[in-house]
Amino acid sequence: MAPPAKAADKVQTQPSTTSVIEEEAQKNTKAALRRLEAVEAEAALREELVQEDDSKVDFVLLRRLYEDARAKGASRWILKSAEDRLGKWDQLQEFLREKHKGIPTWRVVNPDGHVNIRSSTTVTASVMGRKEQGAIVRGYPDGDWIRLDEEHNPQGFMLTKKPDGTVLVEPYDGQAKDEDIRPSWLSRLLKLDRLCREGFTFLRPEFHHHELMVENMDSIGQRVLEIGQSLYKNGTMPCNPLWEIEESPEFVESLSYWEEAIDAACAEEFDVLVQKAASLAHEGYIQMGNLAPRLASLRWNCCLTWIASRSTAAMEVSTGGCFGTLKPARSKEICHDTKHQIFELLRPLTKEYPVMAIFDHDLVGHGVWHDSKREPLPKRAHDHWYRRCMEFDITKLCHQACQVPPEDMNASAATLVMVQPYLTPDWVLSPYEAPRHILEKHDWYCDAIEAEIDDLHTKAWVNGLVVHIERAPEFQHDFDDPEVRAKVERGEDLGKGLQEDNLPGSIHGSVALLYATMLAVDEVQHLHIYPGILEIESFFETLLRYGPPLLSLSLEGSGDSLTEELISQIKLAGAKLTILNLSDCKLCDDHIETLVEMLEHLPNLKHIDLSHNELNEQAALDIITTMCDRRIDVPSIRFDGNPIDGAEDFRDEVGLALARRGQQVVAGGELVLHMENNMIRWYPAPREGQLAERFRSDNFPKMIALKDIRVIANKASRSLDEYERNNPAAQSSGGREWLARKREANQRVLDSPLLMLYRRELQARGREKEKQE
Repeated sequence: MAPPAKAADKVQTQPSTTSVIEEEAQKNTKAALRRLEAVEAEAALREELVQEDDSKVDFVLLRRLYEDARAKGASRWILKSAEDRLGKWDQLQEFLREKHKGIPTWRVVNPDGHVNIRSSTTVTASVMGRKEQGAIVRGYPDGDWIRLDEEHNPQGFMLTKKPDGTVLVEPYDGQAKDEDIRPSWLSRLLKLDRLCREGFTFLRPEFHHHELMVENMDSIGQRVLEIGQSLYKNGTMPCNPLWEIEESPEFVESLSYWEEAIDAACAEEFDVLVQKAASLAHEGYIQMGNLAPRLASLRWNCCLTWIASRSTAAMEVSTGGCFGTLKPARSKEICHDTKHQIFELLRPLTKEYPVMAIFDHDLVGHGVWHDSKREPLPKRAHDHWYRRCMEFDITKLCHQACQVPPEDMNASAATLVMVQPYLTPDWVLSPYEAPRHILEKHDWYCDAIEAEIDDLHTKAWVNGLVVHIERAPEFQHDFDDPEVRAKVERGEDLGKGLQEDNLPGSIHGSVALLYATMLAVDEVQHLHIYPGILEIESFFETLLRYGPPLLSLSLEGSGDSLTEELISQIKLAGAKLTILNLSDCKLCDDHIETLVEMLEHLPNLKHIDLSHNELNEQAALDIITTMCDRRIDVPSIRFDGNPIDGAEDFRDEVGLALARRGQQVVAGGELVLHMENNMIRWYPAPREGQLAERFRSDNFPKMIALKDIRVIANKASRSLDEYERNNPAAQSSGGREWLARKREANQRVLDSPLLMLYRRELQARGREKEKQE
């Protein structure tokens, strides 16, 4: 007989009315949610289909929305509309791919940046556009040029290599990207949100925020990835001799997420990836142990934190590939919160005992005390380069954090607290102020002086303060000190005193990093370097490489201290350099090739002073002709004080060289050189195909004496007078207006500065002749 419990169990297994109702409610809820998701997917797809102009449609996003809507059970008619639109797009892309088969593909690889698209196969042809480094184009080879495919690129021609052999455009074996596809979301974000670019400043200690405002936004994402990879492998300072890579899976994974984010086509996808990259970057920084890798990881963390916050703000007002309008108040709030996060990372860093010990070693020397003991200087910090690299990196990072908006938060920035003797208040200072105090403590010279105006008519005018820097003077021993006197009496070497090689005050090339920080903080644009500094190994190169971009650089009076190696390093001063003073540097014909190669890297140079050197006539002429041949255009070069014999012949040769250079110029202009009673005047070569070009059968520039210009102008004046006397038409209103215009134009020629100068020269010669008689 079965136990009664089984009957009871059988009764309990029957579902109750309440449970059935709950199950039905759950099914209805799930169905409603599915329907809601389908409606939302339909709305997003419909919003993208509303745009009728295919050039403004993001078809990558449209395909993704279509697949999402189909998976969620959207209505058939909206899916059919999307299928038709995508089908036409696929047919168009297939047609373009078939049409462009057989057309060679090329990639821009110019190391200096972009390559111009010109109207014809001459470097003097007008510029119609340009392609940035890394851009893919299609076209047919035409000698040293590429004739671009007219339907796929702007019509025109691109030069493939320079005369010196530098490759500008190379064949590309991969598949060219269709230019009809819209750019990545990152490039659009950077173009439309200027504040987002501020985050790139944190990547390198030598970066300045105003320099990154003009970067090519289409390729900067890849550049950021390359810098991030370099931070992980090589750190922030290549001159750090004690760098050791520290493994960090989080850092590596953060780089991979950023690499994916670069190609993201819509705001949602980019934001998800960049938020993951920023989160992993922060985890990587926290888990780093050694100071140098930590600083490299911190820079990557600060950069991605800033970009991720701006992406969040953009997401709030954007959808798909469309960028909305971000309200100023919200933008400021995002910047405020992000800058607060960065300050929260920097403040604990500057209060770490090893970091404080590094700064104290150079700055004060009292030691960092805690828990009744003195914090030892880190072992690596006994090396001058390592210690100064850490100081430079930390001070520049703190300064860069203060440079990003909003500035009203800078009062809460990180600080250094230098402990003073008992009963003396502690010394609190900003980290980026420390380098100036270190230089002053060890007697390194640095002073800002107004630019000299002596001989201004022969020199370029420097507008602003010029900072003069020189090495610390040789240590002077105190001969009143009994110990010093005893050493002298025993004939012992007194040594270098506080400038011994292992002491903070030693004369060492790493001091250049302290100068670089100070010049960047003070926004110095004009620099005068004295020869004593040039003799310090690696100082000059380090200063120019990590210092701010300069407008003027003076090495006047360097003499034998300025070697060929140092001349080649002047290009590190930056492309903004406009004035270069190399007077009294004992330059000779052995320096010509190095000098000209350096000038090729200074495209904005306006004046170079080569006076009072050892350049003879042939050497000076070689400099000018080589610059003309390489198309290095410097408006003003000073040669006085050099042993140039035969000034007349020299001027003739210079005039011919510049006139030949003038033949290659498209824009108008006038170049005048004194040549006794004559002048050389050059004018632009006419463009190909013009009537003027057909009448030009010669290959040399036209030359005309000022005397002939004056004679022609006077003859024209007499002709107008004769016309007025003998022609009745000159008495009409129209005739009088015509005569007035002609006489006014002729008088401008007679009153021109050139003829006035020629007239004064004739008068001066007449007076000299009268005195001789």
